[in-house]
Amino acid sequence: MSTRKNVVYWHETESVTPEPPLRDDVDCDVAIVGGGYTGLWAAHFLKEAEPALDIRIVEAKYSGYGASGRADGFVTPTIGKDIQALVEEFGTRRALEASQAVGRSILEIGRFTRRNKIDAEYEANDYLMVATDEAQLRRLRADRELATTIAGREQPELLSGGQARELIGSPAILGAMRTGGALINPFRLARGVARVVKERGVTVYENTPVLRVDPGVRPTVVTPGGRITADKVIIAANAHQFTFEKFRNKTVPIWSYAMVSEPLTDEQLGRIAWEGREGLVEAKTFLTCARFTADNRLMWAGGPALYFYGRDMRRRRMNETRAYRELHKEFGRFFPMWRDVKFTYLYGGTVDVTRDYAPHFGSLPGGNVFYGYGFNGNGIAATHTGGKVLRDLVLGKDSEYSRLLYVDDKHRKQRDFPPEPFLYVGARATTRLMEWKESRA
Repeated sequence: MSTRKNVVYWHETESVTPEPPLRDDVDCDVAIVGGGYTGLWAAHFLKEAEPALDIRIVEAKYSGYGASGRADGFVTPTIGKDIQALVEEFGTRRALEASQAVGRSILEIGRFTRRNKIDAEYEANDYLMVATDEAQLRRLRADRELATTIAGREQPELLSGGQARELIGSPAILGAMRTGGALINPFRLARGVARVVKERGVTVYENTPVLRVDPGVRPTVVTPGGRITADKVIIAANAHQFTFEKFRNKTVPIWSYAMVSEPLTDEQLGRIAWEGREGLVEAKTFLTCARFTADNRLMWAGGPALYFYGRDMRRRRMNETRAYRELHKEFGRFFPMWRDVKFTYLYGGTVDVTRDYAPHFGSLPGGNVFYGYGFNGNGIAATHTGGKVLRDLVLGKDSEYSRLLYVDDKHRKQRDFPPEPFLYVGARATTRLMEWKESRA
């Protein structure tokens, strides 16, 4: 089987017939820019709360095309960089509230797929944060101790090297922490949520790039084929958030890469202990992760987190030889027994990274243009929670969600990245420093 470069494996698992683009000027209650998880969940929860709302979504390609449909499919309670950073910035109580909210979303996503007959291959089988050196082991112990302190009870299970190798079978693993979570086909989930909101009366325009959002008493979403004037607008463009003037320096697109194998044979599967099919994530800054798909392909993803000058998101950046070389090298270190496994899909995508490595929700001056972005590669569960945050912000409802640490207020401001060329120089220097630190661990 030949290698398919620049083809996202998940996109091959479900056919797509795009909705017609916007070709007229229209009026509605709520316009949403972006047909990924954030925009789709916001539409779902708004429609659930106020069924009479006229909601319109505009998407540049088709729903689930971007990061939502090319994610690795880990449904985890992760928010931002790590729990330590959240506690330091927001305090124990608020960090716990946010963690619990996202934890609920893991279960609610599973129920949503079952209730709406979405075959998203949801598997509630936890995931393992694994350590391959002493520094990573110390991080796991510290994270578990902090999680236990915050929750007031024993938290994630810490596994010795022997216990972890019994579960996974990789000689590289020195220890692991088992954490609640699930695996999912992210593209089928996005397409399924899109189907559900359309069935409930939400209009979706696809192949409709947004040129700009004009502020006003009633803001206007401007596209090549027409305008949408709305009472409220939500900008939920993920890695493309920076293309809107008000968010120019708030987020940067960072490239991550993935390799997906041909389906493993029974003989290949029998070489290793991995019967629980848990997701696996290495406990380091530039993480690598592994998981099985429903048809027993192996996904190996992550590698170097690359930033290209000028926030370059052109498709050719999927062809980064260095990224795939490093992924292959790391794969051989983790799974030497699978050196004959052939990877048939190679592709990349961007995630939106913020200065504080945490999501941001709120409204722009005027109070009728809302935003949600900054999931830093950990968005499947967090965007579900974020949909509730946006619902309550748009409806002006004071709630546990509108008070989550996600939300910008006078105490929490969005921090800017520097302009080019300082951004590029800083990103390269930071990457090299982190790589050097981890190489010496």
